[in-house]
Amino acid sequence: MGCRWEVGWRLRAERKEGSGALDRTVAAERPSVLVVEDDPGISDAVAWAMEREGMVPLRANTLASARAAAAGGVDLAILDLGLPDGSGFTLLREWRASGVGPAVIVLTSRDAEVDCVASLEAGADDFVAKPFSPRALAARARAVLRRGRPGPLPEPRSSVVVDAERHTVTYEGRAVELTKIEFDLLAVLALSPGHVLSREQLVRRVWGDGYAISERTIDSHVKALRRKLGEAGAPPSLVAAVRGVGFKLAEAP
Repeated sequence: MGCRWEVGWRLRAERKEGSGALDRTVAAERPSVLVVEDDPGISDAVAWAMEREGMVPLRANTLASARAAAAGGVDLAILDLGLPDGSGFTLLREWRASGVGPAVIVLTSRDAEVDCVASLEAGADDFVAKPFSPRALAARARAVLRRGRPGPLPEPRSSVVVDAERHTVTYEGRAVELTKIEFDLLAVLALSPGHVLSREQLVRRVWGDGYAISERTIDSHVKALRRKLGEAGAPPSLVAAVRGVGFKLAEAP
């Protein structure tokens, strides 16, 4: 991920000259958190949770006001995707392209699985779906701040690119037309290239809890997905079957 630098509380302990006492001074550098949210109630709840945890909340309710606030330098942004003047993805991509933007936790009420893939691919550090617990969100904010700001985005781990915001898929630049189920299957696999997902995990993440989908149905969707990727030039091993376990998306060589 490149260079990182840590943010957060600092405790300086200095021994006073001629005595054994310690003079402990907490630096005034409390982490700053920009809450980008157009719902006043949610904005209030998030800001309160951040302040309660010792952070300094700032607020913005549009892309334009968020750009202006972040220009002054913030450590973390809690970013809603649906804003009055555009998508939060736009802001996230701008920050990551510049290499100097804040760490980002995406906050949204949209389809959690698809948005999770899109957010992480765009460079988000974490993802929280609404409704949420403000205290749990504050804990996630602390964890992200401990990790520090991200460096440049890593190289793609697969030759296939899934754009959940535009609902498009390309393989080495060539468009691949997929059904909704095929797209969602690929999006879930693309979240963890090289990791095997069982059929049960795929059913839960694509169809949701409570669905009874046969193995034959899953295999049929995967077969169609492979065929369409193959028509774009992808090898059959791109979506690999692991006998007795499930499927995985191959990592880029």
